[in-house]
Amino acid sequence: MRQELIVTLVCYFILFIIGAIAMYSLDIAKEMVLGVQSNFFQKHIFTTIIGFLTFLIAVNIPYQVFYRYYKLFYLLGIGLLGMVFAFPKINGVHRWIRIGSFTIQPSEFAKILLVLFLSMYVEQNKDRMESFWNGFLLPMLFSGVYAALIMLQPNLSTAILVLFVSMLALYYGGTKLLYVLSTLVAGVVALMIASAFGYLHSYQIMRLSHFFSGNLAPQVDIALKAVKNSGLTGAGLLGGYMKVYVPEAESDFVLAVIGEDFGFFGILIILITYLFLAYALMRISSFIERLSLRVFTWSYVTLILLHLTINLGVFAGMLPVTGVPLPFISTGGSSMIALLAGFGVIISGVFYKEGRPSYGPAEGDDLGK
Repeated sequence: MRQELIVTLVCYFILFIIGAIAMYSLDIAKEMVLGVQSNFFQKHIFTTIIGFLTFLIAVNIPYQVFYRYYKLFYLLGIGLLGMVFAFPKINGVHRWIRIGSFTIQPSEFAKILLVLFLSMYVEQNKDRMESFWNGFLLPMLFSGVYAALIMLQPNLSTAILVLFVSMLALYYGGTKLLYVLSTLVAGVVALMIASAFGYLHSYQIMRLSHFFSGNLAPQVDIALKAVKNSGLTGAGLLGGYMKVYVPEAESDFVLAVIGEDFGFFGILIILITYLFLAYALMRISSFIERLSLRVFTWSYVTLILLHLTINLGVFAGMLPVTGVPLPFISTGGSSMIALLAGFGVIISGVFYKEGRPSYGPAEGDDLGK
């Protein structure tokens, strides 16, 4: 397992560095072209440090604590999601908690907490996972509470993502594929009906209308032009300027920054790094015997790949604009911290031995493969 852990850590490091370079390039370009000072690079470095500290904290929590108190972690997620309504709106929505100059997006932490809850749930109910009630409907009702609170913010894309990841986590834990597929079909139909009868917010309807009309959203059009004008190898670091006109270039459309500076090859390197990361984590899961940790690891990988797919799909104009950050690269600090905490849970479980306080390799641990 040692090789897989090394590959995983190297992939994380590469993604952090790429994100730092992108933020530095964007900061300099904004100052040179627009005369505006931004601090995306500093935020990225700060978030990376906080994320690493959070990872260390999670690693040093015995896995049995997560297993024993998983219901409390679920309630913690509800508390975080509910707290946003006690704070003033930011950009017209209740998605963030502002503390001084910092903002926290609870829905990013809720994703990890919910996956943790479901992973523990499937282990404790592994003999009943084929049952419609115990294996699917009941845990999906728990997930539905999270999704409902996120919808009220409002944040439709994250609510859908939460429900989708929840269904996959249950499938990994043994629920029937029929339950998942039938629910997906019903969900798509419900979304179409809600859109047709005006039950969605105006900006959500506008995004869907842009997508289904075949016309690119304005921010997508600018982002794609920034990359197309730079060719295969890009304009070089600090060589392009169109990225400063891309809305949310530091988060939702960070691929425009990377693509303009390093071209399609730069984007390809990112995709390859994510695939290596996913493969290494799945290889680590093959050494895990405990069902809850295995389901958590698979769901964690799924969450990262879904973030990647959605962000890339939005950037390419193949999906409606959603606001899903690119893991470990975008300035979405809450996303990075939450995902690193999730990785800490995995490492905690991998090295956890009943009655052993140390988290180094113990006798019998297979770390040489």
